[in-house]
Amino acid sequence: MRLGEKYKDSIGFVFKNKCHPVTQAYADAIGAVPYRITGVLDALWKGLTLPVFQYYFVESVMSMIVPITKRLLGNNVTIIFRGNDGLFGEKTTAYLDTKNVFKKQFLLFLIKHMNGINVESDAQKEEVRQWTDAVVEVSESFVENKKTLEKIKPNLNTKTFLFIGEYRPPYDHKNIELLIKIFKKLPEYKLIIIGKNTKQLQGKAKKNANIEILDFISNKDDFYKKATYYIHLPKYEAGPITLLEAIIAGLIPITNKNAGHHTLIEKVKKDLVLNPNLSEEETRKCIQAIEKLPLKIKQKISETFKRQTITLYGKRKMIENFQNAWKKIISTE
Repeated sequence: MRLGEKYKDSIGFVFKNKCHPVTQAYADAIGAVPYRITGVLDALWKGLTLPVFQYYFVESVMSMIVPITKRLLGNNVTIIFRGNDGLFGEKTTAYLDTKNVFKKQFLLFLIKHMNGINVESDAQKEEVRQWTDAVVEVSESFVENKKTLEKIKPNLNTKTFLFIGEYRPPYDHKNIELLIKIFKKLPEYKLIIIGKNTKQLQGKAKKNANIEILDFISNKDDFYKKATYYIHLPKYEAGPITLLEAIIAGLIPITNKNAGHHTLIEKVKKDLVLNPNLSEEETRKCIQAIEKLPLKIKQKISETFKRQTITLYGKRKMIENFQNAWKKIISTE
């Protein structure tokens, strides 16, 4: 493409490798044309050769290179970034908390070029505002298999805790290693961990019969049925869909203020949202106190969460919310 070429009357959607299915659905909802990049050089090449769009919807840090290249070539483009855990995660050293000065400056350069940012939760919105004056709108993620999950009836009379999520060393932003440390000293409780790369953690729990670590499993219905609690104590996670899925399945959620959906849980029962600065021993005591709740209270908590989450996080409603957020962002440009 040459400098000054006329814009296409559409939106470009740029993502790295495989985009998140929720982001893909949102991009489809605004009629964005998808472009996949595989790395830095590919992003630069596509920035030089792809058609110019007036608006760019961007998922992933590296994908920002494409529309910024268009802008540096003299094109007047608007760049909307789908906020993610890594870039705006206060508790992770993966991105903005890096000790690498050059990396930090490069990331700040990318942020400077964002005209608008679409984030996954109110908690993440507050974090993003510390880094930019760009317009920030919230579009929470939806639960894809909601109808299947809402039919599940968990056993609320067990001492079984479930966690589902990918292990990403060395940052481990989902804090899976912490869960293992906590439950090592709670032998009367069972912890089931399911997720990609979690086999790497099996050595840390090989002597603990109460901790079961499994690789990624597509159908988790049987695990929802045998567990009572879903525990997720991340270092930072903007909008954990697995937490919403577990709530719709009827499990009792235990999380902390670093999880984007903690405000939803606090509205029902504040004791289920822990302070992330608690020691391991203090966290164990909180877990033990929650487990000792009477069965009738657990049933009421489960039913309340299930009903509210089913109402709030349907796909159609979330897509409409995103479309409205998109209109607000671009109307300010």
